[in-house]
Amino acid sequence: MPAAHRPLSPAADRVLVAAVAAIRPRGHGFDQPIDDDVLARVRAFFPFLPAPLRRAFPLGLRVLEWTPLVVLRRRQRFTTLPVDEARRVLERLNDQGGPFGALVLGLRALVFLAFYQHPDVLRTLEVDWAGRAAELTRRRAGLLAS
Repeated sequence: MPAAHRPLSPAADRVLVAAVAAIRPRGHGFDQPIDDDVLARVRAFFPFLPAPLRRAFPLGLRVLEWTPLVVLRRRQRFTTLPVDEARRVLERLNDQGGPFGALVLGLRALVFLAFYQHPDVLRTLEVDWAGRAAELTRRRAGLLAS
């Protein structure tokens, strides 16, 4: 059971929404209206983060709001950037490494896990985990019987 968890502040949550929009895959059959589901899965994971990360992650999101000032040399908030520019900011932060590179890496990991395990995406990719497990079980049973 995870420790008690406070939800993200509205400001940090807005940054998370913008980051998910920038990170999640687009095109090639992935333009599906599942952002709310992905966000819910990402938010649901926060209580399971180690205590130091539970405290640092919201702070990192709040600082991410102002990174376009440094990365793009523009006085604009991350949450107001078009998706392509927000993606560029995240890529540059990831390339620079350090604490912001780790923040972007963590965000990407959470978003990709939530996105690629969504039932609609699995259907699009023609992934049937239950069917695969049943097939492998039948094969193993056949090998054991022979």
